[in-house]
Amino acid sequence: MDRELLIEIGCEEIPASWLPGLTRQLGEQLDARLKQLRLETDASAETYSTPRRLTARVIKLAERQTDFEELVTGPPVSAAFKPDGEPTPAAAGFAKKYGVDVSALERQETPKGTYLAYRVHQRGKATVDVLPDVMSGLLRSMTFPKQMRWDAYLDDDKGDLVFARPIRWLILLYGGRVVPFVIRRTELAQGPTVQDVRTGANTYGHRFLTTSGRAGRAIKVKTFEDYEARLLENFVMLKRSERESKIKRELETHARKLGGRVSSLVAAQSSLLQEVPDLVEYPSVVAGHFPVEFLQLPEEVLTTTMIHHQHYFPVVDEEGRLKPAFLAVTNTQAEKPEVIARNCERVLTARLRDARFFWEEDRKKPLESRIERLSTILFHKKLGSYHEKGERVAALAAWIATEAFKQPNAATDARQAARLCKADLATDMVRELTELQGTMGGIYTREEGQPEPVWKAIYYH
Repeated sequence: MDRELLIEIGCEEIPASWLPGLTRQLGEQLDARLKQLRLETDASAETYSTPRRLTARVIKLAERQTDFEELVTGPPVSAAFKPDGEPTPAAAGFAKKYGVDVSALERQETPKGTYLAYRVHQRGKATVDVLPDVMSGLLRSMTFPKQMRWDAYLDDDKGDLVFARPIRWLILLYGGRVVPFVIRRTELAQGPTVQDVRTGANTYGHRFLTTSGRAGRAIKVKTFEDYEARLLENFVMLKRSERESKIKRELETHARKLGGRVSSLVAAQSSLLQEVPDLVEYPSVVAGHFPVEFLQLPEEVLTTTMIHHQHYFPVVDEEGRLKPAFLAVTNTQAEKPEVIARNCERVLTARLRDARFFWEEDRKKPLESRIERLSTILFHKKLGSYHEKGERVAALAAWIATEAFKQPNAATDARQAARLCKADLATDMVRELTELQGTMGGIYTREEGQPEPVWKAIYYH
């Protein structure tokens, strides 16, 4: 009878940008390990993830490995028997290796001649006896953008176990029963609160939210349906698609209440909407405001501060103009969302106050005056500074305009844009908001009254 396999790797919070790749990798590696160990399934593994867990489910997994059969060739017949037909030591040694008499060996025809052979039959083991090897291979096969050593190892003599983050709990259930497996902690890691990580039937809900009145308590599960339902009861939405749908619904609802909609810049400038579902286990949205006076800053500064630095969603009116409001996705179901909103407002206001200071200070000097400062900023140790890079690009830009495009009248603007295109690296704004390099140079030169071809070339380069 086929039975369900449920695996959960519970760990410290995994970076959101890693989760989509790790979720796919978990399914691919699990399928590979099962195939390698001859465990048949009815379909590929299903995989799920939240910041604190990687989960895999196989709906139907065979109770035993498939039997293994292999034809092993030995010495050639010409070297296996003496002229009188008696087996040579080569034949006797080959038969002894497999614990049989020479008479039990087969003769196999090959392009190189006839060889002695033996057909090895191996009955498949019970799945519960193979699953520890599956788990060991799965943990060893996972790769990460950055690996963490946390003084742990497996009983496979392959050295330390590295993982994305320290593993805190493991579920390995087959047919609703726990399959024993252990991650051992090294002697260096031993302490009053450090223990080996053993498989069990317990998962853990949201770090802070709980229906039991006690966060972080163990939740016993038996099947995947039970597992998913119990997690939801404890404020963990296992399926990423459901978290994303909840975020989208609440963003739209709150934006309408603010008399606007979520800015299209979220989709155009960043992957924020793809990232936030992997930052939270139980998302909710709160709305906040910032002082109207900050709308005098360039829109690019406002949106970059909100999107890239705070993971907030800008709100615009029906004409697409920014409103002094934002939406933030939180990992909690707050009784008083206005308290969270006020904290978000305080942080954003402080950042915007800094941005306004940088904007005012940077504009006290023309961008041209910052070119010499580029001599102190290294582009590449073999290619020199950004000042040298700018001079090279300026010469090339003028040549391309004149020779390649046959527009000598554009050469002056091309040279000027190239000279200034990296100058904003020496501004306070770009040092703080590095995503705006080039963009701010274009804005500053526009404010200085530079020709449109010049500031647009800098802005879009």
